[in-house]
Amino acid sequence: MNAPFTERLAAALDAFVETVLRFLPGLLAALLVLALGLVVAAALRVVVRRLLVLARFDRACQSWGLTDVLAKADVQKPPSALAAAAVFWLLFLTFAMAGLAALEIQVVRDLVSSFFLYIPRLISAILLVLAGFLLANFLSRAVLLAAVNAAVPFPRAAALVVKLLITILAFAMALEQLQIAGNIVLAAFIITFGSVMLGLGLALGLGGKDVVRQLLERQLKDTKKPGDDTMSHL
Repeated sequence: MNAPFTERLAAALDAFVETVLRFLPGLLAALLVLALGLVVAAALRVVVRRLLVLARFDRACQSWGLTDVLAKADVQKPPSALAAAAVFWLLFLTFAMAGLAALEIQVVRDLVSSFFLYIPRLISAILLVLAGFLLANFLSRAVLLAAVNAAVPFPRAAALVVKLLITILAFAMALEQLQIAGNIVLAAFIITFGSVMLGLGLALGLGGKDVVRQLLERQLKDTKKPGDDTMSHL
């Protein structure tokens, strides 16, 4: 009775050793790729940081208003360091996924394939948010300057509304690009846009009616001809 048990135990141990030996090369390859990715990502982070400093990226971000936003969010690192860190983590995760693919596990392979297919969407979403933020700051300043020069009431409120709408639109487009609740994001954007426009209309209608009346009276007075009073009396 002991012989079959011993044979089964030996067969189980042989199968375990065979599985480990078959899995060990993939594990060593994964660790090697991970270590290589760590070194390459760290080196590239240093290179990107120095290039951004030479290109005066931090000064450009300060002129765009990005540095002020980071300061309000209690982020102490400069934009160049944040960009270099983003490059580091993106490259390190790429190497990590490549290392996991070396394990030759079907579930892991599917996960790695999904990750690499998702990277372009992630980059597009980041670029959309960045472009939307820059466009929102530029247009809000342009609206503020134009409104002040034209003596339009509530110029800062108008500039703030423009900035908020463009920022919300950029985030909505980024979430749609990431395929995160596209219908919900679209509905939320429509509701937010309608609420902002309704609130702006009520604010201008209720709070600015006297200003609008004065502007209209001034415009009519400026366009009134000198002989209009005489002709009206005749």
